[in-house]
Amino acid sequence: MGRARRATILAVACAWLAGGCSHPASDSRFLELALQTSPNRLDPAFVVDAAEGELCALIFDGLVGFAPDGSMVPGLARRWTVSADGRHYRFELNTAARFDNGRAVRAADVIASFRRVLDPATASPRAWVLDRIHGASAFHGGESDSIPGLSAPDDSTLVIELDAPFAPFLSLLALPAARVIDVATLGQGDIPVGSGPWRVSEWLRGDRITLTPNPYRAHDAAGVEGIRYRIIPEPFTRIAEFESGTLDVLEIPDAEVPRFLSDRKYQGHLLKRPELRVFYIGLNNTKFTDVRVRRALNHAINVPALIRVLASGEAVPAHGSVPPGLPGYRERPGYEYDPARARELLAQAGHADGLSLEIWQRESAEGNRVLEAVQGYLLAVGVHATLVRREWSAFKQAVNAGKVDAFFLDWIADYPEAENFLYPLFDTVNQGGGGNRARFSDPDVDRRLDAASRMTDADARADAYAQIDSLVYAQAPWIYLYFPTTFHVVSPRVTGYRLPAIYLGNDFSAVHKTP
Repeated sequence: MGRARRATILAVACAWLAGGCSHPASDSRFLELALQTSPNRLDPAFVVDAAEGELCALIFDGLVGFAPDGSMVPGLARRWTVSADGRHYRFELNTAARFDNGRAVRAADVIASFRRVLDPATASPRAWVLDRIHGASAFHGGESDSIPGLSAPDDSTLVIELDAPFAPFLSLLALPAARVIDVATLGQGDIPVGSGPWRVSEWLRGDRITLTPNPYRAHDAAGVEGIRYRIIPEPFTRIAEFESGTLDVLEIPDAEVPRFLSDRKYQGHLLKRPELRVFYIGLNNTKFTDVRVRRALNHAINVPALIRVLASGEAVPAHGSVPPGLPGYRERPGYEYDPARARELLAQAGHADGLSLEIWQRESAEGNRVLEAVQGYLLAVGVHATLVRREWSAFKQAVNAGKVDAFFLDWIADYPEAENFLYPLFDTVNQGGGGNRARFSDPDVDRRLDAASRMTDADARADAYAQIDSLVYAQAPWIYLYFPTTFHVVSPRVTGYRLPAIYLGNDFSAVHKTP
């Protein structure tokens, strides 16, 4: 670490210690964590980012959920069966499940929660999670008052019928939009009543959120008293607070990974996991219609060098959008760093004299570092890239509307399926806010995605998604960058903390903290 950075950290720490901060050094059995962004709403129908999703997964139960390793685990449903045709699901609910107001969770509550998300009056941005249920699209479109694909033979049994087989459907049921609330209590507070292991006991917006156990759920009394999330956007502030003992877990910023790896006092307290996440520069395919231009931009970027310098060498070059570790990932030849080939392709496409474009980004120190390096590589092949920085809402609005040339983004798994890195990102129907912000369109890819989603054989489905990933990659809708690795460092006072494969898989049931 350079002197300036260490001075920044020390200054923050000293100011914190001297200033009578409202967050004293942790001497309780509360697990002290940090969020980089402040949640807007803690309502399953309106969750739109990872911070909100992480919290909602703790507050609200779904029929099923994710374990830290990404595997499927029971939630409100003790067990379930799926018909041979893949269209009918039968769930047996846990009769001991209680909302945090003490009321028993019944099958009717699941149906009421699903209807609320699909109700056009709710205007949920995540109604797509449930729209494969028979009758859901008509109900969501205001064409019907009923959803025949949802039924409850009794209080502890739920039956779901789909319009067509959809292999990842169980994974969809673990997403925030499919979490269950006590609909009857809506309007009685800012946060719906849930049945998850934790409930919100304090929410100071922009400052902190405190969770305490749902009193109607069994908890390990020897674990932690609660979980306190503090909103700390600045990475060096988070580092300072961890090193001063006021945070129990730190997600290490990329630039600081080498220092933590080499510091002996952290040995035995570091956790590492390849992320189900891809970084990319989306190219507006309605503006860059010539595939030679898109391929040229890929050849212009030295991705291995970016990884060595900006990601501490701890990432995998992306030769597709499906991350390693997911069925459907395949190694394939990539767009090798070849400036001469990039210039040749640009000339063939009519840009021998160069090309100008804007790359939009949301404000981010790490994003700045990546794009400034990319800008230099592009200039070397005659492409003049102007970096345009905007706050998130303005950035998202412009990108979703297709008004920008290119944009820097990442995609994080909502659920651990290759489909989640292909259908939202490249199916024509999802152009814009649906995830396909590059506005890529290929009827053959669309047909293949639909066919793959109906396959019940897991190996055949993985092969199909690998083929689709190859087809898309060959058309270079993005400048493909890398799949990152995340590092967390954990306080020696904390045991049992597991690094989740996806943000919805946090599980603190085995965590213990010594004050």
